[in-house]
Amino acid sequence: MKKPLSLGLIMWISAANAQNAPATSTATQDQGQARQFGMLVGGTATQYDLCVKKGFLAKSDNSAEEAAKSIFEKMRANGGPDQSAYVQEGWDMMKKEIFSHESFYTQEKCAGVGKEWAKIMTTMRKK
Repeated sequence: MKKPLSLGLIMWISAANAQNAPATSTATQDQGQARQFGMLVGGTATQYDLCVKKGFLAKSDNSAEEAAKSIFEKMRANGGPDQSAYVQEGWDMMKKEIFSHESFYTQEKCAGVGKEWAKIMTTMRKK
């Protein structure tokens, strides 16, 4: 079974970041996790909206990217160290990759994106 492009891109970019990482520390690990979170949630949101634009997924009231921004803002408001710049950095990396491979997003691939986005939204609503 083929893995979705998003998962492959996340793994590739994560590996590249890990190879270039300085000696690990809690701050560096937190920043890396924030980037990966942005890549997963933001990247999936971007993919979902692209699939909506292509007509492969149903449009909802709010775009998936708007929902992702709302998730990130709620997390930021809950306190703790502000990792929003790293979350955005991860999301921006994914956007660049997604838009450079738009033709990859067929109806079949978009069906997988829709399922993944539904899982993310279900998980985030529980928190």
